[in-house]
Amino acid sequence: MARSWTVPPFAFPGRRDRLFRFPRTGGDRALLRALRASFRPLSALSLALSARWAELIFRTPPRHPRLPSERRALDRGDFRWLPFRDGRLATWSFGDGPPVLLVHGWGGHAGRLFRFFEPLVKAGFSVLAFDAPGHADSSGALSSLPDFVAAVQAVEAAHGPLAGIVGHSVGASAAALAIRRGLDVPRAVLLSTPANPEFYASRFAQYLRMSAPVRDGMKRRLASRYACGWEDLRLTSPAESRAEVLVFHDRGDCRVPWKEGAAVAAAWPGARLVTTCGLGHHKILRDPGLVSEAVRFLSEAAGRGRETGEPVPQS
Repeated sequence: MARSWTVPPFAFPGRRDRLFRFPRTGGDRALLRALRASFRPLSALSLALSARWAELIFRTPPRHPRLPSERRALDRGDFRWLPFRDGRLATWSFGDGPPVLLVHGWGGHAGRLFRFFEPLVKAGFSVLAFDAPGHADSSGALSSLPDFVAAVQAVEAAHGPLAGIVGHSVGASAAALAIRRGLDVPRAVLLSTPANPEFYASRFAQYLRMSAPVRDGMKRRLASRYACGWEDLRLTSPAESRAEVLVFHDRGDCRVPWKEGAAVAAAWPGARLVTTCGLGHHKILRDPGLVSEAVRFLSEAAGRGRETGEPVPQS
């Protein structure tokens, strides 16, 4: 059952999200030209080398500094290092109740979902947040969707059974995949969820003007590295899980199209899709009505009836 609300276009001025943003500076444009130009000579020398280069770029997340508001929110939490593979994850916890895990998206960090911190704690939960592998303060420079899934599993194993999970973008895909693979959680909130990562690998290749052989070689390398087929990462096949799922997706999301979230909701038994308008891919994290409804949804599973914030606008 889909519902929607509309945010006035003047509420959040700025350009619309794009799947891959056009470089804003001369240095960015020069780097893009260099990356695009690099594949032709490398391919002439060795297709295998060119595919390896493409995989390296694909696994390199962008780095975005924490905003002052995000730093202040994280500073109020309990910071701990969590051993993870050969490195460690930066983690934060807030409150004392049953834990809800927050999972940020590609190129993000734990502070991106900080507007969920206080409402969840007020609702009687504790909050767990972490920087994904290769992101912000956590170890490494490379990452991927399977790495996100492994990190979700590691945080859950360290902190015990979860009362809920909230994920955004790739973090939402990771949360859904972790649940499909046995993560025991009663309810999940998925924001702007990609349904098929193979689509984004192909768009990435198109953006950097890779040839088809290089693109296919990159995809084979990724599948081999993580010992899973691309079909294993899709969220469009029917899910076998008792977890209740609430999916939020904006109709105008140009980074992850609305149909992706709709497909995830359709494949998950009993999932509910809430369609927003005017929030795009990132502003969806900052809408107080959405946060309120997400916390209320998680609270219902835990039998909590506390006030969770502002009322959700109804269509």
